[in-house]
Amino acid sequence: MNEQPLVSIVIPAYSARFFAVALQSAVGQSYENLEVLVCDDSEGDEIETIVRCVEEQSGRTVRYVRNERRLGFVGNLVQAVQMASGELVKVLCDDDRLMPLCVARQAKCLADDSEVSLVLAQRMFVDENSYVLPMRLANARFVDTDSLFNGNDILSILNDSPANFLGNFSSAMMRREQVLSFLCALTQDDQGFVALLDMVLFCCLMRTGQLMLVGDVLVIERLHAQRLSKQSAVRASLVREWGWLRQMLEQRGGEQAPAQGWVRYRALSDTSLMPGQWREMNLVLLLGNWQQTMRCRIGSDSESYAELYQAWVDERQLSAAQLKRLPRTFESWPRKPRVAVVILDLAGSLDELSQTVYSVQAQCYAAQDCVVLSDVKGCVWSGVAQHALEGDWVGQINRVVAALPESDWVYLLHAGDRLVDAALLLLAERIAVMPGLGCIYSDEDNWVDGALCEPIFKPAFNIDLMRSYPYVGRTLAFDRAAFATLGGLDSRFADLAAHDLLWRLVEAKGPQAVEHIAEIQVHSTLGFAQWLSQDSVIAQSEPVLHEHLNRLGVAHQIRHDEVPVLNRVDYLHTEQPLVTLVLPCNQPFQIVQRCVMSVLEQTTYSRYELVLVAADDIEPAAGNWLHAMAEVGGAILRVLRLSGAADVGRMINEAAKTARGDYLLMLSSGLQVREGQWLGELLNHAQRPEVAIVGAKLVDVHDRVVHAGLVLGGSGGVGLVCAGEEGQSRGYLQRLQVTQNWSAVAGDCLIVRKSVFDALDGLDLTQFSAGLGEVDLCLRARSLGYLVVWTPYACLYAIGAASGEPHANATFEQQSVFFERWRSLVVRDPAYNPNLGLGRVNFDLDASQQGSWDPFCARTLPSVLALPVNASAVGAYRVTEPFARLEAGGRIVGRVSYESPDTVQLARMNPDIIVVQLRHNENSVSDLERLARFSSARRIYEIDDYVLKAPKKNKHARNKPADIEQHLRRAIGLCDRVVVTTQALADALGSMHSDFRVVPNMLDPEVWGAFKCERATASKPRVGWGGGTSHSGDLEIIAETVRLLADEVHWVFFGMCPDELRPYVHEFHPPVALANYPAKLASLNLDLALAPLEFHIFNDCKSNLRLLEYGACGYPVICTDTEAYRGYLPCTRVYGNSTKEWVEAIRSHLADPASSYRMGDELREAVMRDFVLRDDNLRHWEWGWLAD
Repeated sequence: MNEQPLVSIVIPAYSARFFAVALQSAVGQSYENLEVLVCDDSEGDEIETIVRCVEEQSGRTVRYVRNERRLGFVGNLVQAVQMASGELVKVLCDDDRLMPLCVARQAKCLADDSEVSLVLAQRMFVDENSYVLPMRLANARFVDTDSLFNGNDILSILNDSPANFLGNFSSAMMRREQVLSFLCALTQDDQGFVALLDMVLFCCLMRTGQLMLVGDVLVIERLHAQRLSKQSAVRASLVREWGWLRQMLEQRGGEQAPAQGWVRYRALSDTSLMPGQWREMNLVLLLGNWQQTMRCRIGSDSESYAELYQAWVDERQLSAAQLKRLPRTFESWPRKPRVAVVILDLAGSLDELSQTVYSVQAQCYAAQDCVVLSDVKGCVWSGVAQHALEGDWVGQINRVVAALPESDWVYLLHAGDRLVDAALLLLAERIAVMPGLGCIYSDEDNWVDGALCEPIFKPAFNIDLMRSYPYVGRTLAFDRAAFATLGGLDSRFADLAAHDLLWRLVEAKGPQAVEHIAEIQVHSTLGFAQWLSQDSVIAQSEPVLHEHLNRLGVAHQIRHDEVPVLNRVDYLHTEQPLVTLVLPCNQPFQIVQRCVMSVLEQTTYSRYELVLVAADDIEPAAGNWLHAMAEVGGAILRVLRLSGAADVGRMINEAAKTARGDYLLMLSSGLQVREGQWLGELLNHAQRPEVAIVGAKLVDVHDRVVHAGLVLGGSGGVGLVCAGEEGQSRGYLQRLQVTQNWSAVAGDCLIVRKSVFDALDGLDLTQFSAGLGEVDLCLRARSLGYLVVWTPYACLYAIGAASGEPHANATFEQQSVFFERWRSLVVRDPAYNPNLGLGRVNFDLDASQQGSWDPFCARTLPSVLALPVNASAVGAYRVTEPFARLEAGGRIVGRVSYESPDTVQLARMNPDIIVVQLRHNENSVSDLERLARFSSARRIYEIDDYVLKAPKKNKHARNKPADIEQHLRRAIGLCDRVVVTTQALADALGSMHSDFRVVPNMLDPEVWGAFKCERATASKPRVGWGGGTSHSGDLEIIAETVRLLADEVHWVFFGMCPDELRPYVHEFHPPVALANYPAKLASLNLDLALAPLEFHIFNDCKSNLRLLEYGACGYPVICTDTEAYRGYLPCTRVYGNSTKEWVEAIRSHLADPASSYRMGDELREAVMRDFVLRDDNLRHWEWGWLAD
C-alpha cells in the first residue's frame, strides 16, 4: 500500500467566525502529500478573503470552490467529498482545528492496515474563546495508546447504549471511496441524516472494517451557541434520527460481541499478541465508570468558561453538615476574633452600597461592627453605623478604626463589594489559628449584569509582584492593633493608602505577617482590571513603592513601559561584581558555537568570565574548536574538560569549584543572546541582599514562551509557566511581563550568589539529576530565607533543545524523593494559586470535584477519603452511603471520589483515613502503593465479595485474571485493616491480614424508610424476584418452580429474567438506575419475595443485602438456607434448593397469607431497627473505619 497516500482535508465552510483558525490548522499539517479543499457555502466573500490570506502566509495552495447556491451543511459536505482527489479524506468542520501531526498519524493507521476503515483521534473541547473545557463522556479517553477495535463489537455497544462516545467528523479519517458509497444513501432527497450524520457514517464504516483509535489528542472541537448541532431544526431531528440508527443497528448481521458490554481490541504496542488475536475489554463498564467520574466533576457539561465558572462558584457554599459543625469549629479556636467592616462609598450609589451592606448582614459569622462612610441619604440599616463621607476620607477611616475598641480586625470594603456568605467566617478562622498576622487579602471576581466573571486568583504574598503593581487588590483586612501602631493610613496615597500601610507592616513584621485566603471572598461591581486602570491608582502606584524602598534605604529608579500602573525597578547598585558563566557543552557543536559567540558579541555587561565545560568524549570538531577558544580566551574564557560520565549537573558543580566570580550563572548551550542588557538585568536583582537566585525569560525562535518561571506540582512534577504562549503576551495578571517571585526558576539561565551556592554545597547530585537538581537548589535557597526572582527583562532565545519540564528525565525515585523533601511547597506553591489547574500551568481554573470544597485550614474531625470502586450498589452500600451518614452525623469530614487523586491532590486533602474498595488488579494495586507511600493516613480495605472465585454463570467471572489472588494479597497487605460484610468472608480471606472487621450491610433510612407497599393487589398472589443482572445461576434454581406455578401466581421479575422463563412471567421490569432502584422495588407490591442462591463459596460469603431490601419493603421472604442468609431475620429458608422444597414453601405462604404478611412486617421491623444507617448502628462503621 502507498506509504504516503494523498489525503484530502475538506472544509464545508459556512461561517467565517472561526474559519481562519480551522484553515490555518489544515495547511499547517506536517503531512506532505496533502490537499486542502474549501467549499464555500456562505453568502459573503469573507471566507474567500481568509483563504487567499492564509495561502499567502503559508505558501500552501488551497483549492477553493464557491457554491453557486446554498447547499446547506449536508449538501456542502457531500459535494466536498465528491470533489476531493485524495484516497483518504478528512472532513474538517469550520469551527474546529487540528494538531499539526493529526493527518500524519491518522493516515499511517489507514496505510498500514487495509482492514481499518475508520481512524478516530482523541479530541479536546474548547469554548468560543478557546478555553479548554472539562472532559465528558463524549470525549472519554478509554485508551491511551493507538488501539485497534473490532468494529462489530462497537456497534453492539451503540445498539444497547446509544450515545456518541467516539467523535465527530473532524476527529475522523476515512477511505474516500467507502465514504462515497454510503453518503448518498444516508443523505438522499434531503430526508436523510443531519444531526447524526457523522455517527451513522461511522457505523456504516465499522460494518465493513475495523476501528482504529489514536491514543493522543489531535483534534480540538469548539463548542459554541451557533454551531450546527445547536440549531433548532437539527436538535428537533435528534430523536427521529436515533430511531433510524437503532433500526439499522438491530437489522445488522455479522459476528457477535464476546459478551454484552464487552469488545475485542488490540493495542498496537502489545507485541505479545499473534496476528488476529484480541484482548477483551468491558467497555460499557469502563464508560459507565468514566461517566460517573465526569458527573462528579464540577462543570463537566459546561459549554463555556462562564458556565464552568458559575458552576464552580455555586459549589463553593457551606454544606448543611459544615454549617452544623460550626459551633464545634468555634470551640476549637483559641479565640473568636471580632471583625469590623468599614464600607467606603465614594460614588454615592445607593444600590451598590445596599448590596454591600446586605452581604455583610448575611454573613454566617457576624461582624462585630459595620460602619458606612457615604453621602447617600435616607437609608437606614439595622446594626449599621452611618457617617457622612468627608473630603479627607482616608483620615476619616483612621478615626473610625480608632473608635472601634471592641473589634480586633477591620475589613475595608467599597460600595459594590459583595461578600460571599462565609467571607467573615474564613477571615476569622485565619485570624484565630494563625497568630502574628497583620493583613489578609483574598481572591475576588467581578459582578456584571447579574453574572460573575473575571475571577482573580492571586498568589500568596509576593514581594516582587507587589512592587510591580498592587496585585493584592483593594479589599484588605488589617489587625486593628497593628493598624494603630503603624500610624494608620496615609492620606497622601488616597486609593493606595491601604497598600502603603501593607508595606509598612511588611517592613515592621516581615512578609509572613500578610496572609492570602485562596478563596473568592468578594464579588465586586468594579472589576480588578478596571480598578487598576483608574487614574488615582495609576498615579499612586509609583509613589507608594518609592516610599517603601526609601524607608528600606534602597537606592532605586522606577520606570514604566506600556502599562503605566506597572513598575519596573532599577536598583542602583554601586558595585559591578564578577560573574562566572558556566556553559555545559552538551548540545550539537554548531548550537554551542552560536551560543558562545552570541554571549561574547552581544553582552554589554563586561565583568564576566565564560567557562565552557565539556566531557572528554565530545566530538572531534567541537574538541578542536574548544581548544582554539581556550588558546585565545584569555581571562574572559576558559575551557574545563571532564573525564568519565559528565551530565549537566556534574558539569555545573565542577565548574563552580573553579569559578572566580561572586555570582555563578548557569547557561544552557541551546540559548542565544540577542539583547545586550540581559546579564545586567539579572544582576539588577541578584545583587539585592535578600535575593539568592534570579531566572530569565526564555522564548523560542517563533517568539513563544519556553520558560517564564516554574510551578511546583505542575504537569505531574514541576510545570512550565505558560509554555507555548506568545512571547509578547501579558499573561494572566500581567505575570509574563513583570518581575516577581517564583518558588523556582529554570536552570537554563539561572544566576545564583556564589556564596549561597557554596553554602548549599551546590547541586545535590546524590538525589537528583539536572532539572530537578536546579529546582531543588532554588528551594534550598528559599528555605534559608532568600528570594527567588524571575525577570522578563532578561530575555534569551532557545535555538537548541531547551531543558523542558525539570522532572522530564528524572526517575520515579528521584521524583518521589523530591516530593517528599518539598511536600509542603509542592502541595501548595505559594507563587501560584490552589484554585488553578496543575495539568498545564497556564492559570486555567481547576474545576475539581463536587462536594470537595473545604475552605477551612484547621480540622476538628477525622478526615476520610473514600474511594469506592464504582457508583453501583457495591460502591453505594459499602462506601458512599455510610460516608454520607457519618458525615451528616458530625462524626467525620472528607470526601468521596470515584477517581484516585494524584499525589499533589492527595497531599492537599491530607486525609486521616483512606477507604479503598476492591483494588485487586495490577494497576489499582500499584496505585494503592503510591497512596501508601505518599500519605500517612490509615488505609482501610473494603471488600464485600469473595472475588477469588465466582460461580461460572456469574457474569463477573468473565476474564478474571489468573493472578487475582496475588494482587488481592498485595493490596490487603498495603492496608492497616480489612472491613468485610460477613464473618464467612473474613474467615475465607483470614490468611491475608491480621485485622478483619465485620461491618454488616445497612440501608440508608432516608431512601428506604418511607415505603408502604400494598398487598393483595391482583387476582393472583404477586410472587417475584428483584436484583442485579449477574444472577443467572441463582435464577436457574427456581426455573422449574416458575413453570409449575405459572397458573397459580403472577410471576414478577425485576432486573433480569432468563429468556426461557419469559413465557411464564406476568411482568418483567428491566433494570433501573441505582437512585431509582428502591422505589422501583417497592412499587412491585409483591405478596411474596424470593431469594434463591446457588450453593457456592462465593454466595456463602455474600451478605444478606437482598433480605434487607425485601424487608424494607415489608415483603415476606423465602430464601435459600445458605450462610449468607442465616441469622435471626424472620424468613422461610429452603435447605436443599430442590424444586419440591421451593414449591412447598411458596404454597405454604400462599395458604396462610395473614401469617405470611406478619412475617413481612416482622422482617421490616428487624431491618429498620438493626440494619439502617442511623444512631447507634453507625458505631459499626466507626469501629470499621475510624481509630479504635
